Amino acid sequence: MPRSTDRQRVERATVRVSPSADLREHRDVHGNEVRWFQVVEPHERLVVEAEAVVVVGAGEPPRPAADPSAQWAALADPTYADALAEHLAPSPLVRWPEELAELAESLELPRAGGVGGWLFALEWAVNDALVYEQGATGVDTPVAEVARARRGVCQDFAHLAIAICRHEGVAARYVSGWLFQPDRREPGESHAWMEARVPGEGWVELDATHPGAARDHYIRIATGRDYADVAPLRGSYVGGATELMTVSVEVEELGASD
Repeated sequence: MPRSTDRQRVERATVRVSPSADLREHRDVHGNEVRWFQVVEPHERLVVEAEAVVVVGAGEPPRPAADPSAQWAALADPTYADALAEHLAPSPLVRWPEELAELAESLELPRAGGVGGWLFALEWAVNDALVYEQGATGVDTPVAEVARARRGVCQDFAHLAIAICRHEGVAARYVSGWLFQPDRREPGESHAWMEARVPGEGWVELDATHPGAARDHYIRIATGRDYADVAPLRGSYVGGATELMTVSVEVEELGASD
């Protein structure tokens, strides 16, 4: 479920399940709002509908530091590493294989602008390094395979940027949500981007799929170490291996009277 942050305010959010079931709620280890349920009677079809009204702001883009050397030095402060250890360590889908080292070295990212300036350059460099191609990867594709193929979707762009950040000692996490695209008429899918923790500034959002884009069209749902932590829907069932899942996301802009 989406939750209110310093950049968005959740006006209302609901989940409907068919067959009907009692919804329970909790907040997971990453601070995400989760709804869960059990359907015990036999059924041939499960429908889960989530709906929310969210007021979204632009947020702050990464920017060059006033004192670049001090900002880089702050990454070595033990308090930074201790507080953000889970976003600095390898995770199931984000590691540092040889293929990624070669790709990262070719990017030649400038460090003169401090961590913020480096992140701004990273966002554009990852976009240049990968080709967006639907179907080239799956939800469980590790970043090593992405670096090898040099193609993927928004999830892969985010994973690659996160891996490079962590290797440089910059804490980074995966963000899953929805992206409002005014010109889109057909249903879409969920979107993925990332956040990096900049000393002295806090978490800064980046989207290598759409570098430089204003964040006022981005609706945050959940954050985690990588996609494995924030799958929109997960669970298990008892039955034959004949399941088929379809997903549809629709985002629209509401008027003041709505």
